[in-house]
Order: sequence, then C-alpha cells, then structure tokens
Amino acid sequence: MKTFTPIAAAVLFAVSGAAFAGGNQSLQHQGGFGNHAESYQTGFGTWFNKIEQGQYGDLNQAYASQDFEFWSRIYQDQYGTYNGAYDFQAGGAFNIIHTTQVGVYNTSATTQTYEVESRASTDQFGHYNLSFINQTGGYANRATVLQEGDGNTQSTSQLLSSHSTATTTQYFDGNHAETMQWGEYLDSNILQIGLYNVADVYQSGLLNSSSVIQGGIFNMASVNQDGIYNMQSTVQLGLCNDASTSQYGIGLQASTLQIGAGNVADTHQVGLFDVATKFQHGLHNTAYSSQ
Repeated sequence: MKTFTPIAAAVLFAVSGAAFAGGNQSLQHQGGFGNHAESYQTGFGTWFNKIEQGQYGDLNQAYASQDFEFWSRIYQDQYGTYNGAYDFQAGGAFNIIHTTQVGVYNTSATTQTYEVESRASTDQFGHYNLSFINQTGGYANRATVLQEGDGNTQSTSQLLSSHSTATTTQYFDGNHAETMQWGEYLDSNILQIGLYNVADVYQSGLLNSSSVIQGGIFNMASVNQDGIYNMQSTVQLGLCNDASTSQYGIGLQASTLQIGAGNVADTHQVGLFDVATKFQHGLHNTAYSSQ
C-alpha cells in the first residue's frame, strides 16, 4: 500500500481540483471606504466564466457566484453607499447578469439556475429600491428592470420558460410590480410612473402578451393569462383605479383604459377568439364582463 507525504497529497489534491474548474476570470475594483466584494468560481464543470465587480463609494456589498457554469458572465457596478448586489449562476451556460446601482440602500438579487443563453439586467437609481429576478430551467429568456426613485419593489420569475421576455420600469416612489412566467414566447411589459402603484402579471402557456401602464397614485392592475396567443393591454391614468383581466383560452383579446379616480374594471375571458374593450373616464365607474 502506497502512502503519500503531506506535500505530495497537497499537490495531488490541487491538480485534481484544477480539473473541476478552469479558465475563469475575476476582476474586482474598489474605490472608497468599507466596500466588500466576494467572487466565487468553483465546483465541477465551472469553466471559462467571468465576474467583474466595481464598487465606487462607501460600504457597498457585492456577492457573485458561479458553480457548475460554463461561459457565463456576471457584471456588478455600485456607485453610492450601502448598496447590495447578490448574483448567482449554477448549472447553466452562456448566461449574463448585469447589475448597476446608483444611490443608497438599493438591493438587487438575481439567480440563474439551469438556464442557457438567458439575460438578466437590473438598473437602480435612487434609494431603498428592491429587485429580485429568478430564471430557472429555461432557455433564451430576458428579464430587464429599471428603477428610478425611492422605495420601489419588483419581482420577476421565469420558471421552465423559453424565449420569454419580462420588462419592468418604475419611476418615482413606492411602486410594486410582480411578474411570473411559465411557458414559451411569453411577453410582459410593466411601466409605472407615479406613487404606490401595484401591478401583478401571471402568464403561462404559449405566445401570450401583456402590457400594463400606470400613471398616477394607488392604481392597481392584475393580469392572469393561460393558453395560446392571448393579448391584453391595461392603461391606468389617475388615482385609485382598479383593473383585473383574466384570460384562459386561445386568441383572446382584452383592453382596458381608465382615466380618473376610483374606477373598477373586471374582464374575464374563457374560450376562443373573444374580444373585450373597456374605456372608463371619470369617477367611481364600475364595469364587468365575462365571455
């Protein structure tokens, strides 16, 4: 029985460990006071990945991890104070995460697990903004987030999806958006301009499309789509408007426009190729339709 000296054992371990990961790059640049950055590229099959972290300010936190990942990229840039960026890639290939934070106490977390050729981008400008992106088990998905203001929150999940796109844009303060996609070639666009607007979009199926635009204060929009080639558009301009759209079928179309305050619109569609249109302007109008 052959035994190894401690030095020989250490060399053998290092050589065998190198076979599990290689060709990776990590670049870190810090300017300021008390910044903290961590970069991990480890584990079996972790090859030719890249992490770039730039911190220009004070007391920022940046964490990036690539495990069992191939030819993927993580880019993190922080300008300001007390920002936190947390990005993870595991079990995939050819993915990109890009996070930019300018301000104070912004937080962003992005996870790509068993994804291939997907992209996630988060840009935060202001204070106390919060963003979560989760892409799991899919291919060629796109998630884009822009937050400009204070106290905005958003969550985007693309689960077992392919070729799906989710875009969330928030201006001013206290807006909340949530997008969940489970299917193929899904498209969601949320634009919030104002204060304390809420938008929730849930999509499953194939080729469904949703657009939500909110301008004002305390507007609420909810969208549920399941099926094939359904389309919906919701526009809210004013104060305390509420719009809900549900589509379950094929080729359904719905559009809602609310201008004013306290208006309520509810659209429910189950079937094939139905069309529903609502236009409310004024105060405290209520409209309901079911097809």
